[in-house]
Amino acid sequence: METLIIDIPENKRSLVKSLLKELGVTIHKKTAKKGNIPNKVTRKTIEDACNGIGIGEPIKNVKSFLESL
Repeated sequence: METLIIDIPENKRSLVKSLLKELGVTIHKKTAKKGNIPNKVTRKTIEDACNGIGIGEPIKNVKSFLESL
């Protein structure tokens, strides 16, 4: 079993739903959040970390950052 979250245009919704039902797919109505937008303080903290402010050197990737801890 696999779970997929898909965005369906309103004008195609009934077509997609009927096709999925025909294929035996179970539909669970759940709206996915479009992503959380960080607040001003979080954006500034992320920017500072990427520029190396307060941590010694810029973060290039998660692996190298974790190894530096």
